[in-house]
Amino acid sequence: MAIAVGSKLPAPPASLWENAPENSVTFPETGKIILLGVPGAFTPPCSSQIPEYIARYQEFADKGVAGIYVIAVNDIFCVKAWKEALAGGKDSQVHFCADSTGEYIKTLGLDFDASGLLGNHRSKRFAAVVENGEVKSLFVESEAPEITVTKAETVLGGL
Repeated sequence: MAIAVGSKLPAPPASLWENAPENSVTFPETGKIILLGVPGAFTPPCSSQIPEYIARYQEFADKGVAGIYVIAVNDIFCVKAWKEALAGGKDSQVHFCADSTGEYIKTLGLDFDASGLLGNHRSKRFAAVVENGEVKSLFVESEAPEITVTKAETVLGGL
């Protein structure tokens, strides 16, 4: 069953990593965060969507967002390289998280079968605004390559 507005955000598993396998991701229990699910690091749509979140991070922070977490169903080394490519080699305030087995995305109920193009189940393209552990807004694209309701501008406008 997929998360929905009003759902409590499930805690991430120890296998959701940032930067290295020993760095498990945890989300703050208080405050406002944004989770972004993307089908795959280095895919053209994902690589065009995320730079806007990086560029507009301060605008999100000004609206009370304490963190933006991009989750890709890829291995940690791929996700780290993607972060470095998108952030221009600089450290980014946007967190890039690897869900290598898709365990967390499946827990959220936001996975889909992308085996025809990407080889396995991947994340639907989504944006969730979470406040104090509760999903306040959830935007899910009807087709994985689309970037309409999950655009940084759209999500920012809804805060």
